[in-house]
Amino acid sequence: MTFWIDEDNYLVSGNIVYYHGKIYSFFVFLLIALLCSNEPVFAEVRSYTLFTVDVPNGWDGGEKQDFTVGEGGQGYMLVLTCPAADEERVAAAVSLFVLPNIHHDDSMTHAAKLAALQENASTPHREGPFWSFTGEPHSKSIDVPAVTRVNVTDEKVFIAIVQDSGSYGAEKVFQSLRGLSDETRRLLGQ
Repeated sequence: MTFWIDEDNYLVSGNIVYYHGKIYSFFVFLLIALLCSNEPVFAEVRSYTLFTVDVPNGWDGGEKQDFTVGEGGQGYMLVLTCPAADEERVAAAVSLFVLPNIHHDDSMTHAAKLAALQENASTPHREGPFWSFTGEPHSKSIDVPAVTRVNVTDEKVFIAIVQDSGSYGAEKVFQSLRGLSDETRRLLGQ
């Protein structure tokens, strides 16, 4: 084992210097990995009329409520988007709808009806409180496959369409969703 005296007249072991160097290298590597990570950084928790959600930096959101659906029912829509580099299109989106359950369909039936409206749709399957399927919705703003999730109560239908052309965090945005009323918490299975 090698020892020497440092500038403050303390005895220093070669092993201590070696381990300090390893720890320093590890933290530098960790910092570089974090800076180069493709994951979005969450800027804030935003509250909307029916939901709260963790919104990453660069994402935007807008809601529309009380629009007429079908036979006079009132609908709600919240769309969270991450713009693409050209900013004319969208790189990722989470579109949420709360609509009246006009036909009193169950979740599976409603999901099957929605799957029939998308191209290359998979067969809906149970995923936690939702019936879920993948497909290609007809959208002018984002042209990537989506995961659509559906859950219903006697009165309301919840639809979530999650689209992400890369690692922009759309699934994490959806997972962070929290209902602000008993009804929306039931629709989210919370």
